[in-house]
Amino acid sequence: MLATAVSSWYGYQRVRAALEHEFESRLEHMAAAVPVTPEHIADIHRRFDESNSYLDAQTHLSTLLASAGIENASLLDSARTTLIDARGDTVEFERSPLEFERSELDRLAGPALTRALAGDSTVSAPYRRGGRVFRVGFAPVRAPSGRVAGVVAVEAEAAYLPVLLRLRRTLIGLAVATMIAVGFLAALLIRGARAAAELERRLSRAENLAAMGRLTATLAHEIKNPLAIIRGSAERLATRDAEAQRMASFVIEESDRLSKTVARYLQFARGAPEAVREPGDAVAALEATLDLLEGEFRARGVLLERAGPFPDAAPVALDSESLKQLYLNLILNALEAMESEGRLRVAAGERGGRIEVSIADTGPGMSPEVLRRVGSPFYTTKAGGSGLGLFLARRLAQAAGGALEIESDPKLGTTCRVRLPRGRG
Repeated sequence: MLATAVSSWYGYQRVRAALEHEFESRLEHMAAAVPVTPEHIADIHRRFDESNSYLDAQTHLSTLLASAGIENASLLDSARTTLIDARGDTVEFERSPLEFERSELDRLAGPALTRALAGDSTVSAPYRRGGRVFRVGFAPVRAPSGRVAGVVAVEAEAAYLPVLLRLRRTLIGLAVATMIAVGFLAALLIRGARAAAELERRLSRAENLAAMGRLTATLAHEIKNPLAIIRGSAERLATRDAEAQRMASFVIEESDRLSKTVARYLQFARGAPEAVREPGDAVAALEATLDLLEGEFRARGVLLERAGPFPDAAPVALDSESLKQLYLNLILNALEAMESEGRLRVAAGERGGRIEVSIADTGPGMSPEVLRRVGSPFYTTKAGGSGLGLFLARRLAQAAGGALEIESDPKLGTTCRVRLPRGRG
């Protein structure tokens, strides 16, 4: 855009300089071509309009006016008095020309007239008269001694100025059109670059998910066999005394939960549709998860704060195991962010037909850059993190028709809100 503007300006200046030079040269040559001598001027001063010199100079000036397409041609003496005006404005010589008022050109083009009387052929700057713009060229009438007896003035309308005006408007229009075109092209290039970056991001994510799917399938195969052995051994232990039966029931329950978790990871990795599950209770699952992590809170010195009474029942279209998994990911992230001696505030309620659970920590929070990317698969700020916890939590909430929202402030900590549509129950 800058190159377009500079080139347009440079081209305009070159054309303007050429037109001005041609116009000035034309005026100077016409003025210098009038055959007037100091003797003519002296004779006019002596005999006025009765002299042959007056008639001779007037004839030359009138011929120049008729044939050259100029506005006027005139003869001025050294006192800046008009002796002859070719337009027909005959000077009434009732008194000496030396007593007449100065020519109008002295007011309109005084600096150029002064230079001409000093002996230089010159052209005046543009001046306006009657709504039109003119310039006048002066040619000095020198005596052999070098003295300037007067000047021949040739006045013409600056016809090149409208041409320059049209050219300037055209160049401005072309420059604006070029800038618009360049801007449009730049916008297309930026849009294309963004689309390419987005496509690359999606391809990278697809590759990561595919790799996670292959890895998860392998892990699921390797984990399921030991789980089956553990569960079978626990079932055999259940035939013994009561204490052994109780411990065996814990092993069987946790083995089943771990097996379901592995299967869920596999479904997420492959993008397979979720299996139909029994609805769960968002509040009951939250209470169970908090009870499960009670020892973890004490070990880390974190104060658990329940904000207000929880609803008695909060049925949602997500099973209890999935709810526990969702809450575990959020609470464990909060505990790791606070490290120790923090406060975890948990609230649950119903708003607008949705069950809302919020988990707020007093950790260091996240910067806006990190907050924009958090929840993306494999993105993590923890040295040993996988970047899948928040991703899976969000997928679980979305699978039930809800959403996971995260707000963070480096000074206040992070708040995670889970909103799930209330189910029947």
